[in-house]
Amino acid sequence: MRSASPRGYGTLPSHGAAPSPTSAPSAVHRGAALVSSLREQGRALIATQRPWGQLLDSAALARPSSAGEAITRLRRNLTYFRSNYALSVLLALAIGLIWQPAALAAALILAAAWFFLYLARDGPLVLFDRRFDEGTVLGALSLATFVALVSTDLGSNVFKSVGVGLLLVGMHAVFRITDDLFMDESEAVSGGLVAGMGGPGRPGFVVRVV
Repeated sequence: MRSASPRGYGTLPSHGAAPSPTSAPSAVHRGAALVSSLREQGRALIATQRPWGQLLDSAALARPSSAGEAITRLRRNLTYFRSNYALSVLLALAIGLIWQPAALAAALILAAAWFFLYLARDGPLVLFDRRFDEGTVLGALSLATFVALVSTDLGSNVFKSVGVGLLLVGMHAVFRITDDLFMDESEAVSGGLVAGMGGPGRPGFVVRVV
């Protein structure tokens, strides 16, 4: 009869070490990704803009004959000149902020706070040896943004600048005739002006915006 080994129980089979979780991207990488995303969106906006001479053609301005025609022009011009209109509103906002240095400084401080304390952070925020979780940081930044918008000239300046930009865009869209505007099928469908004609085999076509 064989005696049991005095060393006790056999050793458990060893398993491969558990893979370490993928580390979160660093603050530098997150910041670079955000800047890259904003840059790509800006390039796409600029690339899809219409010729500014076509937008600013004074000979193409006329008063609409009815409220129905005004609404039709508004919809079609907003679809056709959407990139130009977006850039125009951004320009109005930039001019409004530059005109008020205090509002511009407040906007830059808020943007820097959001970027460094929330967007570009890859771990808990530690200030004065105290750790703050994600929800606390988000709530504090949101409250600071609300207070800055309400209690300083930043909020009124932003609202006024954007409001002026939207008013000018709306007036132009109503008075700009659409007889000379053309867009391809995808643009017309995305703008809701025509229904999709379906089928990958169907040839593309050009839609005249009238």
